[in-house]
Amino acid sequence: MKIASWRIPPNVVVETEGAFRRGQHEVFAIWTIARAEVDAAEGAPPPVRVQRCVIPQQAPGESAGGVWVHIPGEELQRIQIDNHTRRERSVIQLHTHPGADVRMSALDREWEVVRHVGALSIIVPFYGVGGLRLHDAANVYERELHDWRLWSRGEARERLALE
Repeated sequence: MKIASWRIPPNVVVETEGAFRRGQHEVFAIWTIARAEVDAAEGAPPPVRVQRCVIPQQAPGESAGGVWVHIPGEELQRIQIDNHTRRERSVIQLHTHPGADVRMSALDREWEVVRHVGALSIIVPFYGVGGLRLHDAANVYERELHDWRLWSRGEARERLALE
């Protein structure tokens, strides 16, 4: 599924930023789109509109290797069932990092939640204190067949539209 561009409504941004600011630890969020838009994207890639923000039950952790967040399998299953009921699909995963380094780590790759081709993974710096900063500080990765591809800042400006 290739998406040409993403439209992100203000309520989704506000809810995501609010969740990120709740604590000084890594936080994970998921954005969904309507299932009908997923089906339409199988042809020519249209712009799609993010429907909602899901903040999963999660527990932050810290080790010598860094910080992380764990989402229980039962919670991921609950989100999938909820998406099915609402006729939605999880398409973008977002999480915060403690500093300016927003590169996708090996742990980020190992624990990916949204993993289909065309999905996005957005990593936000400084635990999201400065907001999402999608176009100038966050890293946006797109899932390709074998790995995640980092978008340039220009591609992020072009393909992520805040409404």
